Amino acid sequence: MTRAMGTMLERRRTALPSRERFEDLRDRATAIKDEALARHDELLSQFGQAAEAAGAIVVHAADGQAAREYICGLARERSVELIVKSKSMTSEEIHLGPALEELGAKVVEGDLGERIIQLAGERPSHLVVPAIHKSREEIIRLLSEKMAIADPPTDAEGLTRLVRADLRPRFLAAGMGITGANFAIAETGSLAIVENEGNAGLTMTLPPVHVALVGREKLIPRLADLATFLDLLPASATGQRMTSYVSLVTGRQPSPLVGRQSGSAREFHLVILDNGRSRALADRELRECLRCIRCGACLNACAPYTTVGGHVYGADPYPGGIGCAWTYVTQGHAPARDFNGLCTTCSRCTEVCPVRIDIPWLNTVIKERDNREFGTGLRQRVFARTDLLGKAMSTVAPLGNGLMRTPPARAALDTLGIDPSRVMPAYHRPTFRAWWERREAAKQEDDGAAAATPSPRSCRVALFVDCFVNHNLPQVGAAAVRVLESAGVEVTLAHNSCCGRGAMSQGVLAAPRRWARRNLSELAALIERGYEIVFIEPTCITAVRDDYEPLLETVAVDRNKLRLVQEHCFDITEYLVERSRDGSLELRLKPLQGTYVMHGHCHHKSLGIGSYPADLLRMVPGIEVAEVETLCCGMAGSFGYKKEYAALSEAIGARLFEQIARHPGDVAACGISCRSQIEMGTGRRVVHPVEVLARALARDPA
Repeated sequence: MTRAMGTMLERRRTALPSRERFEDLRDRATAIKDEALARHDELLSQFGQAAEAAGAIVVHAADGQAAREYICGLARERSVELIVKSKSMTSEEIHLGPALEELGAKVVEGDLGERIIQLAGERPSHLVVPAIHKSREEIIRLLSEKMAIADPPTDAEGLTRLVRADLRPRFLAAGMGITGANFAIAETGSLAIVENEGNAGLTMTLPPVHVALVGREKLIPRLADLATFLDLLPASATGQRMTSYVSLVTGRQPSPLVGRQSGSAREFHLVILDNGRSRALADRELRECLRCIRCGACLNACAPYTTVGGHVYGADPYPGGIGCAWTYVTQGHAPARDFNGLCTTCSRCTEVCPVRIDIPWLNTVIKERDNREFGTGLRQRVFARTDLLGKAMSTVAPLGNGLMRTPPARAALDTLGIDPSRVMPAYHRPTFRAWWERREAAKQEDDGAAAATPSPRSCRVALFVDCFVNHNLPQVGAAAVRVLESAGVEVTLAHNSCCGRGAMSQGVLAAPRRWARRNLSELAALIERGYEIVFIEPTCITAVRDDYEPLLETVAVDRNKLRLVQEHCFDITEYLVERSRDGSLELRLKPLQGTYVMHGHCHHKSLGIGSYPADLLRMVPGIEVAEVETLCCGMAGSFGYKKEYAALSEAIGARLFEQIARHPGDVAACGISCRSQIEMGTGRRVVHPVEVLARALARDPA
């Protein structure tokens, strides 16, 4: 799974156009989908009328049962004995195949991956490559057994030819062909089907009855809109610039029936499925999931999914992070709740989604609804209040740190659902804020400093004080202050509340909404006084840049203030590198010798600022930087501490540990979660890049 997903992600990178072109395509695709959702009823009516005018029999199915009943009734009336079906997640969603087989009809999957899964008696594990979890050896054994072949081929081409030879006569003999569709074009009443094997083309052109089962969300307004998606879908799904086949189907096929009695008429039945989609459309918080084009890129970029696969990380049939939202829409609360906790909200999926779906936020909303319906557990409430936990533990540090390592404390953690083998982060006294206040007080008491007139500084920064730097890593905050001031920056601390990211990850949103409003007021006031806002912990800047907008969508808030704050927020590494490049700062750094192994934070990458930490380290003369690339360290905030996910967290981390082991030197990482995971998994020292710069500061001769 790990190798296969990594290959698909790398192929995607190769197939995509330039970064600027990709972002432009994403913007256009998102706008098209949002237009289709805003005009949904109008476009649905237009699509149905155009399809009927072209000879289609259009049926609207309110739910899976209605769709099954119609298609099964059609098969019964036409005395269909053999049905071929091309790959269709929508048909899997309503369990169409088993329903048809209960009538006595034989249903054969025409897609190679789906056929393998059908022969194995399993369900798909991926949106695009349903048998991705199976090894070549497993497939060889399966085909040998099911096709009664003693000596099957062992190469991919030979295995494909074997299945093709078995399927081809079935296409010719089938009385019904069932397809899905990738897009439904309202302007022309056409279906667009994108594939690589040709089985969809055979399914809709050879049998006398073609049934297309299409979810309402597949609508796009115009035929011209299709070009945007044909640029994005193949690259995002399979790493191709174009698939082997793109078919446009408008109404009933005019071609003659092959091998049928003369005079036989073709039929085309278009079943448009709702099954929760109209409820999602009316749901302000979840409607963006209807943008999904089923490319599967989010699965390929998801560390938990690539480790355990879709049979663990997903319900039937939708896996992965986006699968949680789709399961919620089509099946309801309980099935989605079963695997919602596997979403680490790392945001790597949003980085690759071609239609900009904020999948972590969808899952956060579902978690909040879970809490309302099923209650908020004690562990969730503890993890949601990193501010209170930090305040309490820093007050009793370092004694509290020692107590947390005792057997009674470990037993208490185990009872709470926290993995007792985890090394808990150490708390410090004094906190970063206390250190700052003492430092400022000392400056005021220094007669010389008080008498001196401070020189004007062109750059002014207000540090956002996060819970982790404040209580767990005050030395990183102090290093940031030293580096900024040595570069001529005027530094102050923002009087901010907790960013709320820890609470949001638990589905606790009421308190973060209050904190967000307070933070916007505080930060906007600082910006108006000429300060830029600089963050040290990546999760906190992600909260402000990404999460505050959907978090505050349902409450009254000044959107201009929100945009102002987002535009003036910087990660500490981003700020130092950018301001040094534009000449605003002058960092005088002495040479240091050594290698630093740089692990990039997920949220830096999702924000598009993942290159800055390594670039900052390279500013120090003499330092070599070895960058390692994995999807995630596996800790992901509270995820790795939860007992039920501890083993998975360690398995994800093992990929990173293997890469780190190939390089000498200390490890550099920007987030406290990464730091904790790497220190525990490798035994290596981990530092923040700004700590390295603080060590390299050249002493002022004066």
